[in-house]
Amino acid sequence: MTLVKEAFSRRGKGQRGSVAGFSLIELLIVAAVLLVVLGGVVSYMTIALQRSKAEQTKVDLTQEGRAFVDEFERDIHQAGYPNCRMFNTGSNCSAHFNDHTMAVGLVSVSNTQIGFEGDVDGDGNVDTVWYRLVDSAGNFPPTGTCPCTIQRAQVNKVDGPPLSQIPLPAQFSQELQEVVNSGVPAAGSVYGGGLPIAGNVLFGGGTVTNTAYYAAVTSFKDFPVFSAYDQNGSIISLPRVITTVADQPVLSCNSATAPCIKSVRLTINLLGSGTSGYDPRTGVRPVVTLVGNGRINN
Repeated sequence: MTLVKEAFSRRGKGQRGSVAGFSLIELLIVAAVLLVVLGGVVSYMTIALQRSKAEQTKVDLTQEGRAFVDEFERDIHQAGYPNCRMFNTGSNCSAHFNDHTMAVGLVSVSNTQIGFEGDVDGDGNVDTVWYRLVDSAGNFPPTGTCPCTIQRAQVNKVDGPPLSQIPLPAQFSQELQEVVNSGVPAAGSVYGGGLPIAGNVLFGGGTVTNTAYYAAVTSFKDFPVFSAYDQNGSIISLPRVITTVADQPVLSCNSATAPCIKSVRLTINLLGSGTSGYDPRTGVRPVVTLVGNGRINN
């Protein structure tokens, strides 16, 4: 029995003596490896968060712009309803321009503003609807810099000339911001004459202007917000005031020689905010382009 105890005692002492711990150098190496791994993970997460912010900005711009474009298309589809041709067999409706129960359709169309009449919300009352582009200082017509804002106003039509129904600034209750295209092209041109984009880029020391970088493609800032096309798809020179007798063929399409407005196009180029809507890693502000077409029921 004593021999067995001694054997176990010697065996236990031998096992304890053979166990070795980690040296300081080994611990430092392990710590260094862990730091490298953790650094890579943190760096990847940071990049992912930055990209997520930029992509979320694009999603927000797209959703806000799409909702505005959809509303514009719905409004245009109702332009001119109800009109005198629904109740009067005569072709001349100019006598009803001042009647608040009749919608004349398009009232005025330019590259920065469009006004029309129609029952856009289905409540039985004719509405006067105006969309306009204002510059970064809120001026109309826009003369300063962009990012600009598209504003929308809707008021009930009252008896009187259609052009007298232009809403007051306070009645423009809806708007879409961060719009950077503001072109007013020369007659027959598709684009041109856009306002400069305020400020400089957020990278490279900020030595490049936003206009030079984001509008390197001319059509980016020079494409008009509103443009009109005839029955053949050809562009119509703007502005047009449709409520004048001389310009009636442009709307009614009752002339064999004069082109008429069959569709109005809304083009929006949106630029992410310079304070919160840019990619934190590259300093580039995301851009989104949205287009809506409204067909006129002549």
